[in-house]
Amino acid sequence: MRIVSFTLTLKTFIVTPLVHLLSALDDDKPITPQVGANISRISGYTEWLSTTAPIITLGWDWELDASQGQLLYVRLGAPRSNIMLVNAMAHDLGPIKTSMLLETVIDALAWQREIHQYIVIRYA
Repeated sequence: MRIVSFTLTLKTFIVTPLVHLLSALDDDKPITPQVGANISRISGYTEWLSTTAPIITLGWDWELDASQGQLLYVRLGAPRSNIMLVNAMAHDLGPIKTSMLLETVIDALAWQREIHQYIVIRYA
C-alpha cells in the first residue's frame, strides 16, 4: 500500500471540511485477576476524511475518562494523517510541529458527540 502525503497550510487545513468515516472500540486486553476492584479502561480510535480533493485523512485514539464524574471522550497520543503542514512560503513545518498543531485543532473540534453516537449504534 502506497501512502501519499499532501502539504497545506494550517489556515487551509482549518477550513477544510472533515466528515466522520468510522470509530471503533479497541479490543479488550486480558485482565490479570486481582483482589478487589479494578479500573476498567474503554478506548478506541476514530478516522475522519476531508470532503475535498485530494482526500485528507485524520485519525486519532481516544479513551473514555470518568474521573470528573461524567463520561468524557479524551484524545490520546499523536494523530495520524496524510498531511504535512507548511508555512506561507511552503516550507514544511516538520512532523513534530505538524502533529502538535493537528492535536490543537482536534482538541478544538466537537468530535466527541459524533463518536459517541456512532459507537452506541455500532455496538448496540
